[in-house]
Amino acid sequence: MSNWDDYKPEVSSEATGKRRCVVVDAEETTSKSSGLPMWVITVTPNGSKAKVKNYIVKNEYFNRNMTSFFDSFGIERGDFGSLGWIGAVGGAEFGTDENGYLKVKWFLSPKQMENLPAWEGEVPERQTVTDIGGFTEAEDDGDLPF
Repeated sequence: MSNWDDYKPEVSSEATGKRRCVVVDAEETTSKSSGLPMWVITVTPNGSKAKVKNYIVKNEYFNRNMTSFFDSFGIERGDFGSLGWIGAVGGAEFGTDENGYLKVKWFLSPKQMENLPAWEGEVPERQTVTDIGGFTEAEDDGDLPF
């Protein structure tokens, strides 16, 4: 028995509902429960420091869920270059899960975001990735001691 067993998360009601948010991380991984490939996309709601993970599993809902994500954040459909997702601003309906933790219920379409308040504070800068045409072999310097 621990002193902390009675802990229950409390999420401010201000953090729930329809909110603008920014992608802060995206990781391609495998679901521990199903073994299927999935994306773990972490977003932060505007005006918050919370990092909320959203899981998009490659199952029967994958195409619908990825299309919703791409459209919400202004990412070209089918662009799986996740480095370019970082800093993209979109919107989501936030709620709480069965344990009281903040979660993304779904991503909002551009039309659904029209009436949301403007981004508060400095607008995040979206990452840009450029193709440098691959890497080239370094010249043999011969004289280097390592």
